[in-house]
Amino acid sequence: MNRETKKALTKQQLIASATALFRENGIHNTDLKSIATDAGVSVVTFYKYFDSKDTLVREIANDELNNLFDRIMAIADSPDLTILDKIKAFATITATAQKKIATTYGPEMVTLLETDDSHIQAVADTRRDAFFTTIIEQGRSEGFFNADVSTAAIRVYIDMFMSYDRQKTIALAQGEIDIKTIDQQLEQLFFYGLMGYINVDKRAQLDQIRQQNRE
Repeated sequence: MNRETKKALTKQQLIASATALFRENGIHNTDLKSIATDAGVSVVTFYKYFDSKDTLVREIANDELNNLFDRIMAIADSPDLTILDKIKAFATITATAQKKIATTYGPEMVTLLETDDSHIQAVADTRRDAFFTTIIEQGRSEGFFNADVSTAAIRVYIDMFMSYDRQKTIALAQGEIDIKTIDQQLEQLFFYGLMGYINVDKRAQLDQIRQQNRE
């Protein structure tokens, strides 16, 4: 085994040990010495790979973030999903990933990913923008987005739509509507607006795509 391969394996073991200990004890309650001991190396060796425990935590967080957005971009590039399906998938995958990360590493990791680190936030913003750029380009090319509406306005509109989950849960809890009906109505609102107007040809095209996806 050459030196570079050995270094890579040692780093992987440190990350694996940290992940296991974070899952068992939480990030805050896991010290650097415990990670090194579990990985079978000295604290001195640990410092050859990471400046501190925080540096290790941030590397794990960055890896989790990139893994999440790799999945999201695979959805964005799928030729078999409508724009609305892709936006819903984005929201679902993100929520599921947050729960998994919280379960695996504890709430501290979720907080780090969401607010506490400017570098991680920069990565998240860049990759999130790439997803929505792909979605908006698809929407424009297929004629589902009004050519007179700016990309910035479309992005705000999509962000508002994605926040519907909480309100949908409240409506369902009150027993006013069933989930299938509310999803259908939200889909109508997303594409047609409150006035319900859309070009007849475009409505037929959208209905055809939706039907193909159900088959």
